[in-house]
Amino acid sequence: MIRLGRTVAALGAAGALALTLAGGATAETGNAAVQTTTAGAPEIRLSEPEKQALQAEVDKRLKDYGGGKQIGINQIAYQDNQLILTLPLPGEKKARTVNEPITILGTPNCSAFYACLWSDTNFNGSRLSLTQCATVALTAPFNSSVGSIHNTQSTGTQTILMNGSRQILNASMAPSTINDTGIGSRSHARFWKVC
Repeated sequence: MIRLGRTVAALGAAGALALTLAGGATAETGNAAVQTTTAGAPEIRLSEPEKQALQAEVDKRLKDYGGGKQIGINQIAYQDNQLILTLPLPGEKKARTVNEPITILGTPNCSAFYACLWSDTNFNGSRLSLTQCATVALTAPFNSSVGSIHNTQSTGTQTILMNGSRQILNASMAPSTINDTGIGSRSHARFWKVC
């Protein structure tokens, strides 16, 4: 029975991949219509109210980590592009850029040589990506709900979540993936150190 389930899952994944590679497959992800292009990257079509709501959220977050600049419809770069905040697109649970393929829920989508932090468990919600050694004072939603961490930086690089007194709540070394930082850590994280 397990073998049959795995075979069916593998065939379903292969079929989805074939549709993606063939292009032209359309999917609805909540409110946003997504058209898959032949290159595999989804084309996003947002309604005017969705665009306005997303822009309002981006505008609200521009000063979260110092002077930020908008680098995409749902992305803000801080600290000379070393720290990047990516917001979920309307109707989607997981943060991704418009150029990123849609991945299976519960899997990390952190670029190579980055450390990433998500506001929800299972790599859902807003995503912070960091490419350098730094300690970041977390703002909303990360200071009330840190759920997941994926560290793809060089081997041995640490990611550490700390509370307001800088006591360690969660720590891991690259390469590492944590899909739930723990119920005691989520609401108490105030700092994120990567180095």
